[in-house]
Amino acid sequence: MSRSEPSTNLPVPYRSPWRALGEDLRAVAATLRLGLQELWRRNGQGDLPRPALWPRDLAPLFWPLLLVVALAALLLVGLGLGQRLDDSASGLAKPESLVPPAEIPLEMPQKIPQEIPATRATADPADAPQEPRSEAPAPETPEPESNAPAAATAETSSEAAAAAPGPTVPPDPLAELLASPAAAGLLRTASAEPASAGLQLVLAEDFLDLPGAEQQRRADAWLQLALGLGYEHLQLRDAHGALMGREAVVGGGMILLSPAERN
Repeated sequence: MSRSEPSTNLPVPYRSPWRALGEDLRAVAATLRLGLQELWRRNGQGDLPRPALWPRDLAPLFWPLLLVVALAALLLVGLGLGQRLDDSASGLAKPESLVPPAEIPLEMPQKIPQEIPATRATADPADAPQEPRSEAPAPETPEPESNAPAAATAETSSEAAAAAPGPTVPPDPLAELLASPAAAGLLRTASAEPASAGLQLVLAEDFLDLPGAEQQRRADAWLQLALGLGYEHLQLRDAHGALMGREAVVGGGMILLSPAERN
């Protein structure tokens, strides 16, 4: 038989895993140190990316400033969260000194019944001394007369009727127009036409005896009164119904017709 060859899988010497972990950590730390040194070198040379608006002369300051701002923001966020958690915890857990004591119901004092003296309770009402009663005649009440209520009712109704105000009648604007100083007995009647918002005044014979200027002044005054009462058109007529004047279509005032135009 041929002699068997020795196996190549020799036993491997034992290696502690903790020692291997320490060597790996040292290797990782060395790698990180080299990487940081490379970043620092590239940052100093301005090779790292940065915004286009950032000045080239200040390129080494961009990433350090950004790192400081990020750390400050994280610190502020952490402080805010911690303060909020403290407030919530203090709101949930109140100290015993702040807890109001339980209200103790107060019992209302019971009324103590008063004891009735035995002598009064056992006393016989028949034995009590009675006061002498004076037999005085009762005063006679005069009988009311039968006619008194009726008379009082009639008097009350008459006083109420006298005190009650009568119905208020609104004044007639046309009557006020006829009684105005501008009329002065020169107007006989006044009639309104609500459909056309017009007013007709019937003149008295004395109006024709006035001078022309006075007639014009009175006609203009009546037009102003008619407009004040809410009428838009005014016509002046004589006792026979002939038109003597009307308001001007263009401009203002009244137009008085001549005797030839009236016919």
